[in-house]
Amino acid sequence: MLKVSSLNIYYGAVRALNNISIHVKEKEFVSLIGSNGAGKTSLLNGILNIVPPKSGEIVFQNRTITGLPTKKKVKMGISLVPEGRRVFPNMSVHENLEMGGYQKSSKIKNRQMEFVLDLFPILKERNKQLAGMLSGGEQQMLAIGRALMSDPKLLLMDEPSMGLAPLVIKNVYEKLTKLKENGLTIFLVEQNASVALKYADRGYVLENGKIVLQGKSSELKDDNEIKRAYLGKEYKEKWER
Repeated sequence: MLKVSSLNIYYGAVRALNNISIHVKEKEFVSLIGSNGAGKTSLLNGILNIVPPKSGEIVFQNRTITGLPTKKKVKMGISLVPEGRRVFPNMSVHENLEMGGYQKSSKIKNRQMEFVLDLFPILKERNKQLAGMLSGGEQQMLAIGRALMSDPKLLLMDEPSMGLAPLVIKNVYEKLTKLKENGLTIFLVEQNASVALKYADRGYVLENGKIVLQGKSSELKDDNEIKRAYLGKEYKEKWER
């Protein structure tokens, strides 16, 4: 469904991504793990042309979309859940969801609204509440719901576990698994390697703007270098606390 080939992204003279090549098959759940500053968000921004790549190619459903405007890519079926949720705090839950489907017909918006509220019952309970008054976990669910309102074929996610308690993270990832089972393709970037590799089908490891490892999640979890860098004792204690 998605193929990124030899992608290079710069911020001025600083190279953020160095010849990145990844692919995501239809109905697949793929994770990209890496530390802060590795370039994970830059890849998502490059895919959506939020930050235009300097070179390389992006193909979505057999169509080259490298230089297309972000709005057009969203209309084609790519949606992003940004890092830090970025809900509209002074708008209600319902209004936030409506914003996610602004390019769609009333029929599609109504269908997706019903789907989102069924997937996240808490949003139905908080429908008229200001988004800024929600908990972090509820805001993450709202951000996912807002992205789903555009009826995407590919869901991009940026650090979905950031700032959330372990039980909330588990709930969020279980919802993502349900979406994948319903046929949605998911590509997420995540610093929390333990949870990402637990739920994803495959994974990539990004270091200093380069892909250094890739494979099935089960294989990456057993890789000694991954264990040392991302699944070590110090990190595990933080996860279990």
